[in-house]
Amino acid sequence: MNYRLTLTPDDRDPTQAVIEWGDGGTTSVPLASLPPSVLEWQLKTRIQNLKFFLSGQGQHDFAVHVGYMATGAPESDWPLNVAAKGVGLLPQGDLPALTRKIEALIQESLQRGEKETRAERLQFLLSLYQQEKFSDRCLTTIELYGKTTWRNVLSDPRCGVLFSSYRNTSFLVNGVCQILGPEAEVYRFVVALHDLFHLPRGERKAPPAVYRIWVSQVHNKTPGPRAGTRMV
Repeated sequence: MNYRLTLTPDDRDPTQAVIEWGDGGTTSVPLASLPPSVLEWQLKTRIQNLKFFLSGQGQHDFAVHVGYMATGAPESDWPLNVAAKGVGLLPQGDLPALTRKIEALIQESLQRGEKETRAERLQFLLSLYQQEKFSDRCLTTIELYGKTTWRNVLSDPRCGVLFSSYRNTSFLVNGVCQILGPEAEVYRFVVALHDLFHLPRGERKAPPAVYRIWVSQVHNKTPGPRAGTRMV
């Protein structure tokens, strides 16, 4: 890693990300919150998706989950990389307690069967999005492969995440990646949530990290006259 990232005044509710580069330079990135309309779209659509998967009725839209993450690749033969990622929200409640519930569901699913526990796992997520309060300051995603995105984030923590919906709702979040390893509670939660619907079978290499992406800018990307407008 050729930089040091400092979140100020702390990493619980930072207002600024300070990047100290290996060459001695410094970049300060002001941090912000998702607009209420964006957070509402995220939560409302996730709930609609889960109800659809449980009942087969209503609408669903995966754009709320799939974010196209752009990172810089200064040492590569091309300066940019874009990767589709499963991107989530982070609850503000008791993460260790939620993680224990998820891990228990995973073990039960491995014992009873994936099909046999599908409804229970979906219902857990539905209750999570209906009952928990979620941070409007950050997004999360898991680093599974440790390849291009991983190399890029180790060189520069700044990124962009595009949510693009065929139902027209689309927006871009520019932010700063905080790399969190297995010792962090956020890591354990995000990995567990991933494994809840990608059940781990047999031995596997632990993901190298998860990213907590602190929001800096939000742009409206919905087609129409306001496309490209900066929201934050």
